[in-house]
Amino acid sequence: MLRFNSVKFRTKLLIFFLLTIIVVLLASIYMYFSLQIIIKDTTVMYEKTMQLTAMYRQLSSIQQEVQFYLSTNSSDSLISFYDYMNEIKSLADSLIENINYSPEGIKSANAANMIISYLDNAEKAIMAKRGRDIDGYTTYYALTVKENNDIMRYIEEIMSGELISTSDNYAAISKRMQFATTFNNILIICVIIFVSAMIISFSFQITKPITKLASYAKRVSVGDFDVEVQSVTGGEIGVLYNAFNLMVVSIKEYINEIQEKARLEASLNEQQLNNLKMKNELREAELLALQSQINPHFIFNTINIGAKIAMLEGDKRTCTYLENAADIFRYNLKGLDSYVTLKQEMDNVCAYIYLLQTRFGDSVNFETDFGDDPSALEILVPRMILQPIAENAYIHGISEMEEGGTITLMVRSNEEFVYVYVMDNGQGMSQEKINELLGDENEDEIQTVLATKKGHTTGIGVNNVINRLRLYYNKKDAVDIKCEDGLTKVIFILPRNKEQGVNNVPSIDS
Repeated sequence: MLRFNSVKFRTKLLIFFLLTIIVVLLASIYMYFSLQIIIKDTTVMYEKTMQLTAMYRQLSSIQQEVQFYLSTNSSDSLISFYDYMNEIKSLADSLIENINYSPEGIKSANAANMIISYLDNAEKAIMAKRGRDIDGYTTYYALTVKENNDIMRYIEEIMSGELISTSDNYAAISKRMQFATTFNNILIICVIIFVSAMIISFSFQITKPITKLASYAKRVSVGDFDVEVQSVTGGEIGVLYNAFNLMVVSIKEYINEIQEKARLEASLNEQQLNNLKMKNELREAELLALQSQINPHFIFNTINIGAKIAMLEGDKRTCTYLENAADIFRYNLKGLDSYVTLKQEMDNVCAYIYLLQTRFGDSVNFETDFGDDPSALEILVPRMILQPIAENAYIHGISEMEEGGTITLMVRSNEEFVYVYVMDNGQGMSQEKINELLGDENEDEIQTVLATKKGHTTGIGVNNVINRLRLYYNKKDAVDIKCEDGLTKVIFILPRNKEQGVNNVPSIDS
């Protein structure tokens, strides 16, 4: 049995990271302050040297400007003199204010005082020149020349001493930097050793029980649910072992439930298969009963022969009537699973309306408007979608009107869609009926509609047409029905390309 310290791994990790952070932080603080001291000493040393160097260079320039002004009385030289004087005086004042009472600091302060005195005499020489005091500016000029030479030699001596001192300081700084680097390297090595030891320790404590748990999981994966997982005390690993035990028990129970469910489903599927066989037998019996009736091809051939006889006897009206009836019969014999052009659908509707007009006379008026786009009539559509609508327009629209009515077949189109209107000025249709025809229905309801709501002539009802168009174009709004201005309009929205959707299509006014 594996045993672990009761201290949680999270606590151990926190302690480990805190120790590491503290050690690295202390090392960083030490390195920071060491570098700050070194930088400060180096900065002070170089600042003094740079100030002396700047004054040394400007003393030569200012002496030339004094000499040039005294010789030429040039205003540009006067301006340059005062610019140099202000810069040199500022540097000298800085040396005096930041005096360091060391031999080098005292020498720098002396040089600054000498420069101030030199600038005062140079300004007096300038003022004497401007006051045309020849003896005065000559005397002061000679004094400035002497002081300038003395100051420059003095600065050279200071800079030579500073150079030697800088060399000594550089050696000391180098030793301090070397010590800091060595200390830092040793600290890094210690941190690496400490971190590595802790990682190895934690890895051993974590991976060993997890490896053993993985072996248990492998046995479970091959279907052995009777494993006895040894419990582990303390820490997250113990929680993991207990959870694994519970998971194995749950999986075992779940598999037993699945096996029982599979057995019940197999029994249910067998029963459903028997029911399906019974339904197939019933449909086969119905098909045989239909086949025992008069062959529809025989009826077509009979009507066609009657049309030929009427034509031979000179009865054109009867011949035309029988030819239209034969055309409708032949058109229906090809089955609903084939597709035709919109023009062929139009011709079939015209033949059907002719039969109605021949039978009922002037009570049935028929108007057509195929538009001015011949290509619209060449699109492919499902067979038998217009005739059931025209039949419905007659039976439920205009058949009971004493003065008769009008059925209109109209085609409009644009670049994307072809709109086919089947309209009648009959009794109209209630909004409730429109909603019933266009509403969503589940599969059982659709089968009920197809079985009960059939057409009079072909057995194909309005619901069948709407559902077939929706399935063909895979869209709900392939058909719309409106009842307005005394007209009932059934509108077919047919894409020129079958792949094109028909949702949210624009309407075309009649």
